[in-house]
Amino acid sequence: MKILTAEISLREETRGLEQARSQMKNEKFNASADELSITQAELANRTTEVIEKIYELPEGEQKFAKEIAQLTNAAKAMDDAEEILAGFDTGAPAIAAETDAIEWLLRAKRAGSGSGGGGSDPGGGSRSGANYTASALALLGDSQEKQANVVERETNQATGKSGRELPEEFRTGLDRYFEALEGNVEQEPSK
Repeated sequence: MKILTAEISLREETRGLEQARSQMKNEKFNASADELSITQAELANRTTEVIEKIYELPEGEQKFAKEIAQLTNAAKAMDDAEEILAGFDTGAPAIAAETDAIEWLLRAKRAGSGSGGGGSDPGGGSRSGANYTASALALLGDSQEKQANVVERETNQATGKSGRELPEEFRTGLDRYFEALEGNVEQEPSK
């Protein structure tokens, strides 16, 4: 979803602007915040257009009720973020509203694995085969295998392990040899 990618970029821009706020003149900061607000409004409009196109599909409202509800919630969160940014606030409230929009967009993106549902409850519908205990942000990724599972596997130590164990008498002799090379211990005369 291009809207999702754009919303994530907008949130990063908002964070960057908030961090740079103390070094900026008020006029420049306000102009930048206003640009972010306009971008947020455009994303909300694009999301609303997607919802309208889903309604136009044959049986779209019935087949995609869950996705429509999630996209509607995303659009509401975007409207909240737009209002906050229009008030020249790029702090925590703006970031939270943008994050909420991202979460709803991610849920809508992943909703295809469930069956219908509707309403504003993101937990509705079938839960077969999907991981609903993880945060939606953890599910973000553009992989070839969208429903891939993380598999834990045993790994061996990569460093600090020699090829084979030496008998104790060889290790003691090698230790003395290297200490003698470093000049730490005087070498004992051979018998």
